[in-house]
Amino acid sequence: MTKRKTVFLRLILGCAIAIGAVRTSAAQARFAVEAAAGVDASTRAHVERLVEAGLARLTPMFPGTPKRSCVVTAHQSVDSLPPEVRASLHEGTAGVALLGRSEIHLILDESRHHPPHDLRTVVDHELVHILLDQFVGEAAPHVSRWFHEGLAQELSGGPYIGMSEDDLVIAARADRLFRFAELDQDFPGDRSGLRRAYAQSFSFVGFLRRRFGLDALLEAARQSTADGGFRAGFVAVTHGAMLHQVDEWREYVLTGSGAPLRFLMRNCFSFLVVIGFPLLAIAVIRRFRRDDAARRKLEFEERVEHADERHHD
Repeated sequence: MTKRKTVFLRLILGCAIAIGAVRTSAAQARFAVEAAAGVDASTRAHVERLVEAGLARLTPMFPGTPKRSCVVTAHQSVDSLPPEVRASLHEGTAGVALLGRSEIHLILDESRHHPPHDLRTVVDHELVHILLDQFVGEAAPHVSRWFHEGLAQELSGGPYIGMSEDDLVIAARADRLFRFAELDQDFPGDRSGLRRAYAQSFSFVGFLRRRFGLDALLEAARQSTADGGFRAGFVAVTHGAMLHQVDEWREYVLTGSGAPLRFLMRNCFSFLVVIGFPLLAIAVIRRFRRDDAARRKLEFEERVEHADERHHD
C-alpha cells in the first residue's frame, strides 16, 4: 500500500512539474525575440532575458495572459523600422507596441543607461501595453489611450520621455492640463504637448491605483465602451464619477503630492538667478552712478585747483 502511494504521489508530482514546464515554455514561446539587421546575437539574448523577466513580473497582474503570440524585434536605430512602424513611434521614445499586430519594436539607440529610460523599463512598458490589450479582450479598441500610457508607466516604474509629476505643477496652475477626453484616442504630436500628456497620464493612473487598486482599474478597462471609453467602465465598477476623481487629482497635484516643493527645490538655482538678476542690475547701476559722481567730483576739484594756481600766478 505504501509503495502504491509513493508511486501515485510521484506521478502527481511529475504531472505538476510537466504542466508547469509546458506553461512556462508556452508563455516564453508566445513572445519570440528577433534581431533586425545590425543587432548582434549577444544583444538579442540580452533583450530575450529582459522580456522573460518582464513577463515573469507582469503576467501575474493580468490573469490569463498571455493569450496570443507576440514578436519583439530589436532594432539598432529607427532606420531599420518599417515605414508603418516608424509612423507610430513618438519622438523621444525607445519602443512602440502595435496592438493589432501583437508586435513590439525596440530602438536600442534611443534607450539610456538609467531608469526610467533604460532598456529594461522600455521593455516592461511595451509589455504592459500588449498584456493589457490581451487582458481586456473585446474591449481592447475602446480602452482610452491615456489609461494605456498611464498604466504602462505606472507598472514599468517611471514616467516616460523626460517629464515627471513635478513638472505638472506649472501646467496645473496655468490651467494648461489636458482634458482626459482629449487623450482618449491619441496623444499630441508636438514635443511639449506629448511630454505633458505622458506625465499627466502617469500621475492620474497612479492616483487612481492608490485609491481603487489595480484589479478595479483592470476590470474598469475590461468594461470600456465605444462611447465612453475607460470612463464608462470606471463608472460601472466604482459607481463614482470620473470628473470628481479628476478634480481631486488636480488638487492633489497642486497641494498634496509634494510636487510643488520638489519643483522649487529642483529649480532653486534658476529661481535665484531670475530673482537675483534684477537685484544685480540695480547694484551695478548704483555702483556706476557712485563712480560717475566720484569722477565728476574729482574733475571739479581738479578744475578748482587749476583755477587757484592760475589766480596765484
